[in-house]
Amino acid sequence: MQKKLKILFMSTPEFGATILQALASSSHQVVGVVTQPDRPAGRKNRLTAPPVKLVAEQLGLPVMQVERLRGSEILTKLAEFSREADIFVVAAFGMLLPGAVLEMPRLQCLNVHGSLLPEYRGASPVAQAVLDGRSETGLTIMLMEKGLDTGPMLAKKAVPIANDETQSSLMQKLAEVGAELLLETLPLWAGGQLVAEPQDSSQATLTGIIKKDAGQINWHEPAALIERKTRAYNPWPGVFTNWNDQLLKILRAEVLSQNEVNFDQLQTVIPGQTLLARIDKTGEERLIIATGDGFLAPGELQLAGKKAVNIKDFLQGQKSIIGAQLGGQS
Repeated sequence: MQKKLKILFMSTPEFGATILQALASSSHQVVGVVTQPDRPAGRKNRLTAPPVKLVAEQLGLPVMQVERLRGSEILTKLAEFSREADIFVVAAFGMLLPGAVLEMPRLQCLNVHGSLLPEYRGASPVAQAVLDGRSETGLTIMLMEKGLDTGPMLAKKAVPIANDETQSSLMQKLAEVGAELLLETLPLWAGGQLVAEPQDSSQATLTGIIKKDAGQINWHEPAALIERKTRAYNPWPGVFTNWNDQLLKILRAEVLSQNEVNFDQLQTVIPGQTLLARIDKTGEERLIIATGDGFLAPGELQLAGKKAVNIKDFLQGQKSIIGAQLGGQS
């Protein structure tokens, strides 16, 4: 019979919310949830609870919200909050655990990390895998230590990346696989049936926090890279450019090579220039944007303050974009 564990869960985003639901539905007992504070979100900057808190409240679980895990007062509160826990499970919590926290549970702290470690350590492993055009990534269950995702590994599972995968869709896929892998790993670890495997740090790669300006399109980059950014930075921070003194988001796009398009203008196009072209393989006329290598054919656009619309509807109301220079020039 599998031992029922008492778990303190530490997480913040939707990724963790999926794993929390799986833990709560299992034979184990979630004794409490630690997450980050409510923060302003959306166009109106309304104070919004993190997804993990919302799920915890729906499940009737006690919640502790912390800005940081420092200071004797916070550590004392956490020790009291988690006094019944056998083990801490962490999944995209958003902050490092200090040594005093790592030493609290008798079965240590486990982390559900969205990559096949030691590859893609750090804050944005899922987005980076999409951005790099990888065909596969995965999940790692690891023991936590003071370093950033440097702890020994207990279990790994590969997950394929579809050609149209976004950060958002891949994150959900990884969360579901991660929840299954975690539930398989917990009883084995608690029963002493697993030997932790040290990471080969010489093979490690590191990902950082994605900032908003990462989504600003540089039209001198290849179309293939810009297209991957539309998926890697979905939902945050999105990819955007400037047109006619307005912010224009490109939510979905297709890459076309020089050989796939025909346009009538006898001119040399420059990166960021828009034009209508006939697509050889379909015969349809599309709006395309010149880049440093190839063309980007947007499929869905959104002007600041407006709803996202498909390219046909966008052109019906914004025909002046044809022939425009994107990227700050009107």
